[in-house]
Amino acid sequence: MQQAAADLTFLLSSPGSCLFQTTDTVDNLSSDLAALWLRAVFHDAGTWAANNDTGGADGSLVNELNVEENLGIGNSIASRFISHNTTAPTSSTLNVSSADLIALGGIVTVKYCGGPQIPFRPGRVDVASGVQNDYSILPNPFYTIDELKALFVDRMGMTAVDMLVLTTGSHSMGGAHASITPKVTNESFAPFDSTPGVFDNDIWKRVLNNTCVLPIDCLFASDSELLPYIQLYADNETAFFEQYSISLQKMMELSNSSLGDVVDLSIGVHTSLVAEGTYPKTSTSSSASSTASASVSTSRTSGAGDNGLPASRIYLLAPLASFGFASLFGALVLLL
Repeated sequence: MQQAAADLTFLLSSPGSCLFQTTDTVDNLSSDLAALWLRAVFHDAGTWAANNDTGGADGSLVNELNVEENLGIGNSIASRFISHNTTAPTSSTLNVSSADLIALGGIVTVKYCGGPQIPFRPGRVDVASGVQNDYSILPNPFYTIDELKALFVDRMGMTAVDMLVLTTGSHSMGGAHASITPKVTNESFAPFDSTPGVFDNDIWKRVLNNTCVLPIDCLFASDSELLPYIQLYADNETAFFEQYSISLQKMMELSNSSLGDVVDLSIGVHTSLVAEGTYPKTSTSSSASSTASASVSTSRTSGAGDNGLPASRIYLLAPLASFGFASLFGALVLLL
């Protein structure tokens, strides 16, 4: 499993790989891997129904990539980049299911781009080829709080706090494009916060300032149960990271599979996060890049919350010519 994590991390390790994209068009969709890897976790696990133990993290997403709800995930899905075989692994394949790789891609994204380390338990079993879950029940950015509670709490068996951190907290990465989500913005790129290339707590400050790209994020602040958590996460990034780690692990483990013990994974942190992830982009001069790299290396390597990075959202562009992939096109679609 460490080899799979290392392979995925390598795809994000080139200079600029935690960058966000601002140039998406209908014919040239986002090539950002990191944010799309995190989005894929939600779209694979988010179909879980606790009342009958169906759906969930079972790799069915690979059979659902041509539907509108999953626009843009297909060419960037983590399992596309790793040679894996769940029945007869050889020296050139890894014994990892697509469901595990989708979950692992989300874990690598969060950690490598500045966030907390999410515990990972392997063992998700893929559904048969062609089998689909009910992807129509995935949320959209115009849901009300009650509609989201019906999804997260009533259907999936999670808590209102899980709902909050997994919805708005995941908007610490990326943004919206008019070419992909015209009902959300008419801007070519509307970052969810001021640092769309870094996983941090800036989104919560945007919520308190009522400057949200997605209506649901600011709507949460009107809920008396949720407002104290928003205020806490805006003031205390460590608290946000701790809860996000708990909630994302819980979501990734919504599955009928018998999962193994937590695997100890070594995942690094991308350098130059601040220089590459702040919007508008900061100076790309060598001095600015060196300063940013030094800041990241001293503040992000000691663990969740031990950092001084400004808030940001991630969209990754990994140059993959050396891997034989001519291009990677994925829509910048909202992370819910």
